Formats: sequence, structure tokens, C-alpha cells
Amino acid sequence: MRGTLVSETHAVADDPLELLDLAERQGWGDGLPLIPPTTERVQNLLDTVTEAPDAIVGIVEPRRGPATTEKIAINAVMAGCRPEYFPLVVAAVRAVCEPRFNLYALNTTTCCATPALMINGPVRHAVGIECGYSCLGHNGRANSTIGRALRLVMRNVGGAIPGAVSKSTFGQPGRLSLCFGEWEEKSPWQPFHVRRGFDASDSVVTVHCATGTQDIADIWAENAEELIWVLAHSIDWIGNNKVLVPQSDGEMLLLLCPDFAYKIARDGLSIDDVQAMLHQYTQTPIERWHRNHWPKLEERGYVENGKVPLCASPEQFLIAVAGGESGHHALSFCTFGLTWSVSQKIAWPPPSKVEGESCPLPSSGQ
Repeated sequence: MRGTLVSETHAVADDPLELLDLAERQGWGDGLPLIPPTTERVQNLLDTVTEAPDAIVGIVEPRRGPATTEKIAINAVMAGCRPEYFPLVVAAVRAVCEPRFNLYALNTTTCCATPALMINGPVRHAVGIECGYSCLGHNGRANSTIGRALRLVMRNVGGAIPGAVSKSTFGQPGRLSLCFGEWEEKSPWQPFHVRRGFDASDSVVTVHCATGTQDIADIWAENAEELIWVLAHSIDWIGNNKVLVPQSDGEMLLLLCPDFAYKIARDGLSIDDVQAMLHQYTQTPIERWHRNHWPKLEERGYVENGKVPLCASPEQFLIAVAGGESGHHALSFCTFGLTWSVSQKIAWPPPSKVEGESCPLPSSGQ
């Protein structure tokens, strides 16, 4: 046992239904069944990291709650995480608490923004992160519970309570969980984390802020230029939240299925080439907006030679490879615009892997 747990405890049967009722009364949960965070289960997760239980991993906005390792572990247990998933959850919490990610804006906006977690490196295979078919949903305990654990920390430690604090007009299913892996083995380019300066042997989580997902289908493009044209004009729609913020802010994350990535690389294009073409093609003619809106775009300095660029530089278009083969699809994470992605190295492999269960239940953080 590493350290003594200090969270408040609640007497309840070691039964998910009992905990679900308690969580509903306390406002801890997301509406789905929860695993009781018994002392032994929490300790099992803590044994997979080197941080002490009372170590503060990050300050979670907007309540500025201190996310101690213990509090993160409690929420990770409730989310259904296995012990070996816990280093990924800790890294994700650390990443979203970086000021660059702007968690305060994400947790208080009327938009439906949520963190999207992309996992790179050896940890993907070690813990079973899905990178291919249905990697964004209903395919794998690791993807679902790691993303969910982060959301519970944001709720219970950061205070992102729907309605009271989180003013998202609609929310979105990704606010339950949004976690996937890059399918590095199917990419014709260097893995995303290597392009960010990490070693190929490093395990890394990248947090990106997404307001939703836009599926992009194509069966007509015969070469890279045609395909990138389709991709660009599928993400430059004028209702994009990115249009509401300065063009120099924010990023767009685009996932290419392996077939699309192959088609582009087959024609000799690098990631830099793809980014440059997306930047060029997403300079939208001002005529697409209602004429009454043209002065507002002009006042903001958004218009260049009669066009409205989606982003100020090619580097704001992030590219990764994931999803099933022979799919003829790409996927764009519709961006919030007020955040920047953060990549955080995962402490992997963990010092140990253990399992267990018992009572009582520590408090989730509220």
C-alpha cells in the first residue's frame, strides 16, 4: 500500500446499482453505471504510478479543484478503468490542466466542446487501445473508460456540472468519453507523437478540443490533390466554431483512414504538403456568408483578397491515421478554436499491475 487515502468515505454496498443511486443523489456521475471505488480498488490503481496519493497532478478549472492522484484514481475506478489504464488517465489529466489547453473555456462554454484523447506509442497495444475499426466508440474497454475517467475528473474535481457551470447548449456524446489510438502501423508517415518531438518508443497522450465529429466520405478521388480538395471543403463550413475566433487561434485535427493516407502518400505528398494544401483550399470566398455579415468579417480582419481563411497557418491542421481499412472515410474533429492541443508523455510501463476489490468508498472529489 502506497500512502493513506484521505478522501471522505461513504457506507454503501459493493454493488454498482447502489453506487449509481448514491452518485445520482450526490451529482457525481454521468448517468451510466459506476464501479464502486473501494479502498482496495483505488490502491490498485495508485500502485501503477510513482506519484504519491496526495500529489497534485493538476488544477482543474473552473472550480480550480486540486486533482490529486487519489482523486483521479477514485474517478478512474468509477469509470471502469483497469489498473494498467491509470498512467494514461494521469497523463491526460495533466495535459488538460496545461494553461495552453484552456480548460476553463471548455468547461464553461455554450459550445459542446470536449477533450478528444489520442494515444500513441507502445502503450496502445499493451493496454488494448483501439486504433482501427470503430476506434471512436463501442469498441474496447480501454478507449471507453480512459476517456470517461477524464470526464468524471472534470466534473467531480473541476466542477463542470451541466447547467450550473457547464453551459453547453446541447452537449454531445463525446462528453461521456472520446479516446482512441493512432494506427501508427498503417501510417505512411511518422507517427503523430514523433512529429511532435517525442521518441517512437515513447507512449504519449495528445488532448485536442473537439466540438464534434464530421465524417468525410469519398469514392471519386483518384489522386491526392482531388482527395485533399474534398477534405478541405468538408471542414470549411461557415458555421464552424473556428470561424468565430481569430484565425491564428486553435487547430483542426483530421483523421485519415489507412486507405486515404496511402492514396495521398502514394502521390509523394508529405504531412507538410497536406497541411499546406488544406490551408490553401480552406480560404473560403466571402460570398458564402450572407452579405450582411461581410462588414463584421472585415472588421475582425478575417478577409484576405475576398476570402476568409479558416486558419492563419498550415501548422494549425493536425493530421493522424486511424480507423478501419477499405472505408473511404476521413473524420474531422470540429474544433472549438479557443484551445491548443497538448501532448503529454505517459509514464509507461507502470511499476506494477495488480487487481482487487473491497469497501469502503472514498469520495470522488466533490
